[in-house]
Amino acid sequence: MTSALQRSVRLGLLAPWLLGGFVFVVAVWAAQPYAVGVFHDDGAYVTLGKALATGEGYRYLNLPGTPVATHYPPGYPLLLAALWKIAPNFPQNVAVFQLANAVVLALTAWGVVAFARRWLGWTQPVAIVAAFGGTLSYPLLGLSGHVLSEPLFAAALFPALMLAERAARDSAATRDAWLAGAAVGVLTLVRAHGIALIAALVLVLALRNRWRQAAFATAAAVLVLAPWQLYVAAHDHEIVGELRGKYASYLPWLIEGFRGGAAFAGATIATNVREINLLLADRFSLSDHALPRLVTGIVAGAFVVLGAIRFARKAPVTAAFAAFYMAILLVWPWTPSRFLHAIWPIVILFLGEAIHWLLALRPQSRMAASTGLVLTTALVLGAVRAEHRAYRERSWYQAAQHATRSIAPLMRWVAANTRPADVVAVEAEQLVYLFTGRRALPPQTFTAGEYVVPPSINATTQSLRRVLSEFPVTVVATISPQVYRAAQRLADNTAAPAPHLVLLQTFTGGGAFRVERRVSLTTQP
Repeated sequence: MTSALQRSVRLGLLAPWLLGGFVFVVAVWAAQPYAVGVFHDDGAYVTLGKALATGEGYRYLNLPGTPVATHYPPGYPLLLAALWKIAPNFPQNVAVFQLANAVVLALTAWGVVAFARRWLGWTQPVAIVAAFGGTLSYPLLGLSGHVLSEPLFAAALFPALMLAERAARDSAATRDAWLAGAAVGVLTLVRAHGIALIAALVLVLALRNRWRQAAFATAAAVLVLAPWQLYVAAHDHEIVGELRGKYASYLPWLIEGFRGGAAFAGATIATNVREINLLLADRFSLSDHALPRLVTGIVAGAFVVLGAIRFARKAPVTAAFAAFYMAILLVWPWTPSRFLHAIWPIVILFLGEAIHWLLALRPQSRMAASTGLVLTTALVLGAVRAEHRAYRERSWYQAAQHATRSIAPLMRWVAANTRPADVVAVEAEQLVYLFTGRRALPPQTFTAGEYVVPPSINATTQSLRRVLSEFPVTVVATISPQVYRAAQRLADNTAAPAPHLVLLQTFTGGGAFRVERRVSLTTQP
């Protein structure tokens, strides 16, 4: 073996480790201290991890009565619980949680390379470029710096995809179906949208008339998921009243929203299509003006679809997974950014396959291939522009900074003016609990319908009234103008027999109220 060949082999063996190490270092650099809880889900994950680590069970420690948690699958909280055992001091342990996310981001990069080489036939250098684009661009890099489950989902996704593709081969053994189904079950215990992968695997196996393997894969997924689903069924009733929207299981919340019928479904899909277009424009546009951004979003979406079609020949389960996942995303009444960012490496792989197809098309249709390559070059340049801006400004940290500045006056007031036994109705209730120890709950319900039709002031007032009637709230503190107006209504209505509010202090965007009760609570969770 020549020395040049030996160097090439060594570099090939070393490259994945260099890739993982580089991704890890960049993720650690990008992570910054922040107030965990400003995004709600991050605070919920940390609260649940704390509950598990301290032996209190899978419970919402912030809520009155500490009811059992049924909204969030337990995969990520279990990881946080293990880390909490190692580093039990909050908020110092947030840095440990971010470090773990940096590790799983590096694992994601490895997964992208392994998938691209094994199932797409890409060369190692091209696969590594795709891994860099999928993990170190704004979407996943930004999420890895916050205590959120998407990086773990992305890391678990590629092993599950490779097992599923293996199970879909004609030469697959029975054990491959069992392993793939179990892997999908584990993935779904990290984020519920992972269920799209079992649907994709079953569809591909069914289209190939391999019903027995489809049944085995389904059975394996059910066996993994059954304990969690039985747990949810047994305890979901513990989340009562106005808390169910944010804290109970997903399905009742979603069903309630779709009682709005075709009008609600159509408005949700239209909103999400528009949001996805904006997300793609953010990542690939060469201009900040509206029309070029609109066109960029459409062009990028078209190339993603083109790549997915080509994907279907090489990795059919992955293509079907993306289709099911996007279908869920389109009808889900919530902003699609984090859902799309969680599978951002797949978006990059789809674009890569579209470019491969254009290169292969040149001998047959030089004009079409050249036009397509010019457009994809513009998308690549737009991505470089967007990432240069993101790294220069550390854009992934700005949302947390803004949210922290907004909530800071409220946090300072709660810490200085409430007692340990107080129960506070407040925005960012997870953050309030984690940093002050006060029991805290949201001041109004959260519904799927408000994604397309914001609640009226009357609806907000009635929701706040029910919160005060259902739970032993002693203080209301808010930075929401709408909730503040609702609280003022209750304060002004001195004739009402329900709990009465007394204004204590105003601050930017809202104020704080004391709850005075003239009748005993009918519900004591």
